[in-house]
Amino acid sequence: MQKKLIALAIAGMAAAPAFAQSNVTIYGVADVYYGYGKSDDGNKFSGINSGGLSGSRLGFKGTEDLGNGLKALFVYEFGSLALDTGSGITTTRQSYVGLGGNWGTLVAGRLQSPGYDFGVKYDALGAAVFSPVGQLTDNAGMTISGRDAGARLDNAAAYISPNFGGVTLKAAYAFGEQIKTKEETGGVKSPQNVWALAADYDNGPLSVGAVWHDLNHIGGTGFDEPRLDQTEWALGASYDFAVVKLTGNYQQTKIKLRGEGFDDTVKYKLWNIGAAVPVGPGAIKVAYADWRENQDSCDGDCRARSWALDYEYGLSKRTTAYVGYSQIRNKNANGFFLRNYTGLSTTGDSSSPKSQQVGFGVRHVF
Repeated sequence: MQKKLIALAIAGMAAAPAFAQSNVTIYGVADVYYGYGKSDDGNKFSGINSGGLSGSRLGFKGTEDLGNGLKALFVYEFGSLALDTGSGITTTRQSYVGLGGNWGTLVAGRLQSPGYDFGVKYDALGAAVFSPVGQLTDNAGMTISGRDAGARLDNAAAYISPNFGGVTLKAAYAFGEQIKTKEETGGVKSPQNVWALAADYDNGPLSVGAVWHDLNHIGGTGFDEPRLDQTEWALGASYDFAVVKLTGNYQQTKIKLRGEGFDDTVKYKLWNIGAAVPVGPGAIKVAYADWRENQDSCDGDCRARSWALDYEYGLSKRTTAYVGYSQIRNKNANGFFLRNYTGLSTTGDSSSPKSQQVGFGVRHVF
């Protein structure tokens, strides 16, 4: 109640009509942890970081009842709040306005893609900094991920269906930010566009999901430039046996470069599996992920594997203490690294160089 009153007071100072909101909430995450990381080539890091389990953020959301089953809604959620350095708001995680009713929900703005929601849901570690699948999708630039910035869509609109017997459908389209120009100006011939579709089925302890992303003319295609496209799909499932919850997914990415003098295709395959075992007011979580690039030139060396173990202890409904460990191990033609420590290279002279990290911290949700 106190947070709602504060939010209404802030809105009132900006504009009196804001009081028409029937529900406005301030929410966020404050997450800080100590981390230590090292790689086989001798690089090390030790220090305080922000966002171990969840990225620190500050958000505002609200709804207004418009009558006849129709409601208006909005979200303004800011990220990149670094508790370790004190840096302020530099990015918007999601920001949109929409309408909802018995027919579903329609929103427009900067959106979390269907692949983002899928990536968090079918990851035993929930896309935390220790997450093996999160680290690998970050390195590979895969947009079906709960971690990578590419899993958010700018200039986008999306539709979310009602729940049909446990099934929910999602569809999103993102317009390109580039200006389409005439050929004589030498600018952009075809702006970027993104399509995304997803389906989820939830029935008690069972969840099953599928998602598809199609990125066309990435970055905008010029008149004398090759066209870059990226298509991805993934399947995921989880089942809660009460004594253990199993989670996993499989996904593929195809990147195509087409144009005069260009005809290249790169394919990625990634799978992960994980488990969460309840222990007291918390849970022990373990996960493993395997990524590989399918190209003849790789000869099996374009591969990375990662595994992680963590324990999350609920100090209260809003506060969680945690400790975790993870590592990435590469084949010698690959160079994936821990994305939260960009200087920790994993390339080296050994046939299977690795980087690893350990950390502990506290997350508070409000």
